[in-house]
Amino acid sequence: MQTFLKKHPYIAIIISFGILFLIGNNLAAVTDTTESNYVLTAKEMLTSGDFFSPVIFGNYWYDKPIFYYWELLLSFSLFGISEWSSRLPGGVFAVASLCYLYWFASKVYDRKIATVAVILLGTSFEFWFLSKSIITDLSLFLFMSVTIGSFYLGYRKNRHYYFLCYAASALAVLTKGPIGLLLPGLAIFIFLILRKKDYKEIAHVHMLSGFAIFLLLALPWYGYMYLVHGSDFLLNFFGVHNFLRATVSEHGNAGQWWYYIMIYLVGFCPWSFIALPLFWKKRKALTLKHMDELTEYLLIWAVTVIIAFTLMATKYTTYTFPSLFAISLLLAKLFREKTYFVMKVGGITAAVYLVLTFAVVPPVTYMTSGKGVGNYIAQMNIGDKKVIYERKYRISTAFYSGYPIESLSSMKEIENSRPGTLSWDAKNVMPFYAKEKLNELKDGYILIIPPNRSDVKGITKVVDISYREGKEVKKVHELSCTVGSIFKEIYGIDFSN
Repeated sequence: MQTFLKKHPYIAIIISFGILFLIGNNLAAVTDTTESNYVLTAKEMLTSGDFFSPVIFGNYWYDKPIFYYWELLLSFSLFGISEWSSRLPGGVFAVASLCYLYWFASKVYDRKIATVAVILLGTSFEFWFLSKSIITDLSLFLFMSVTIGSFYLGYRKNRHYYFLCYAASALAVLTKGPIGLLLPGLAIFIFLILRKKDYKEIAHVHMLSGFAIFLLLALPWYGYMYLVHGSDFLLNFFGVHNFLRATVSEHGNAGQWWYYIMIYLVGFCPWSFIALPLFWKKRKALTLKHMDELTEYLLIWAVTVIIAFTLMATKYTTYTFPSLFAISLLLAKLFREKTYFVMKVGGITAAVYLVLTFAVVPPVTYMTSGKGVGNYIAQMNIGDKKVIYERKYRISTAFYSGYPIESLSSMKEIENSRPGTLSWDAKNVMPFYAKEKLNELKDGYILIIPPNRSDVKGITKVVDISYREGKEVKKVHELSCTVGSIFKEIYGIDFSN
């Protein structure tokens, strides 16, 4: 493996990590709430033929820019709509990120450090987890990494790399919003300040032509959205999902200052713990006094990402994920003389991930998904009946069933949750149905009753309610969500026998 990696590094990365990141993805159900939002939006966009305006439940949806939806739309168009095609973009961008990491590390260090860095990052827990997830973070990771890497190559090797920096930043903005420009820009500015106020380099970064490239890539979609949706897009995308996210916690809790330190320890596991003795052993050589320029640059990027998101009101486990590009390179220098050890631990870790992929991920995702209920409803002959969800609402049920499921609430609750001006209620785009109007459904309706927390069997009831001669007729079907029933559903294994 090591010899092959030396001769054909990119082929080795694509094959080995492609298998690790893509295998078994057909067994992982679409989970709530994040994954189901993305896939249902892409599914509705594909059905409507509108590939520019994200829409969910028939409502325009300004949570994220367009690029990740384009990834899903391309995957759905090529391979059909499924769990595997939904998870394909994450795996592809994960492999692409590792290829770029190897290329960059080979240019600024050597192939040995590049190899170690790829293994460290590719077998870290968060990277593996996100590579198999339906989420924007790996796309953002690649574009931010290229932005940061290209700037340094332009700064030290060839200024033509600055053009790649602008292009990658534009794609980051199309993936996640303004943070794709502001965060790398802040880190680069801090670096130039600390490099003895190297303002002169600003004159050589091709700012006019570079921003022309940036605007050429990023502006068309943003301009289109403003022309079509006007102030509604500005208020919800920039106001709610960017400004409000930074200033008001989405979850009502700003979190602790050490939150992202814990995320790093878990996310970069096992290497975050293995590296601790090396840090202690080489602590004297890791001071600012002994730090070279590239180490300083990478450290600035990692620290800027972590501090910036620590200061934000809303906390998410994946926010500091882009810092792992720099961290993997910094740790690769520490592990440079332990290549065999790194490959051995990396191989064992990859084997553990394969076990998790087939034995743990399927039942866990199934339990956090509405797949079972959605598939059952899809097979029912419900005609024109409405499908209504009582209590906890699973968007994935709508994705699997193909029906625009509504959430049952009182008229007062519906009124209180209506999207307002610059508030988190703007995220309430799912359809509601008022309890007080149930008697108006003369054709009957399908009521989904999720299990109570005390229900150890996890039984969801699907109640088919009809009216015959003025009388209510109910047909109740119970769907179990125990570990045994899940394994029987996925693998056909019946533990009761």
